[in-house]
Amino acid sequence: MIIGDPGIGKSTQTLDILAKIKRNDPSKKVLFISGEMNEIDMYGYVKRYPAFGRIPTLFLCDYLGENPAKVLEETFKQGWDLILIDSFIEVQESIQAATNMPRTAAEKWMIDLMVTNNKGNNNEKRYTSFLAIQQVTKGGNFVGSNKLKHNTTGMIELRYSSEFSGLYRDWE
Repeated sequence: MIIGDPGIGKSTQTLDILAKIKRNDPSKKVLFISGEMNEIDMYGYVKRYPAFGRIPTLFLCDYLGENPAKVLEETFKQGWDLILIDSFIEVQESIQAATNMPRTAAEKWMIDLMVTNNKGNNNEKRYTSFLAIQQVTKGGNFVGSNKLKHNTTGMIELRYSSEFSGLYRDWE
């Protein structure tokens, strides 16, 4: 789970992880699921970071007339090594709106789908790992239930800091 303030770089950092995995091992199947961006938004990213253009992307906004839960089920069945979800709450809310599920039911449905694929229950028998961006409140609190927290293996929190301002390193 990756959390942090808006604009801190959660999407950029995690897309960079996917791009580097794909560059270092082209056989790895990675997928970016965007509940927030569309192709025009991604075009801006790809202009600055061309490697992002080589990441297969599912834009949920392309499926407005369809049930996003079914779209996700069919997509996950293909078997992936790593899936980035941006953001968990946006995808969850899309499922809620389309299926009339309560918030907790939509969250449980997503967690169950992720756990199923994490165990290799897909057409390719791939044990899927997930990176999920999650929003925080204006006060910096995690947006999500305790169930979501307990089903998270690790959490990265990105924050602004003046301690390192002006310092630049190319970590390539």
